[in-house]
Amino acid sequence: MHTINLEYTDVFDDNKIKKLIFSQHLINKDFNAKSLFALLVDGCSMQPVINHKAVIVSDLSQKELEDESIYLLYYDDKMWVKKYKKENDTFISINPDYSHLVYKKDEIYLVAKVLLTFTNL
Repeated sequence: MHTINLEYTDVFDDNKIKKLIFSQHLINKDFNAKSLFALLVDGCSMQPVINHKAVIVSDLSQKELEDESIYLLYYDDKMWVKKYKKENDTFISINPDYSHLVYKKDEIYLVAKVLLTFTNL
């Protein structure tokens, strides 16, 4: 079994560096292992798909937009996790309480595609 080892900073636990180790078979899409990174989510705008304090695994090499896929983007000096909607060329929140968080494709910098989500680590 091939495993992937990534590190992330847990901002909710005194900025401790933590390890995420998982089987590469959990990623059911093509990916570039050298472009993977883990990030801790702070916020509820993507619930119930991605919960507050979940760890996401993203691929920096994947910049091709796919309808209904989730991406990490940079906007207004912050990183955001949002779902892409092709019909409007926008990135949206899944949680209806955050429906006001909508970003147009030409307003953001696309960072990476989210491939996996781990909760309750």
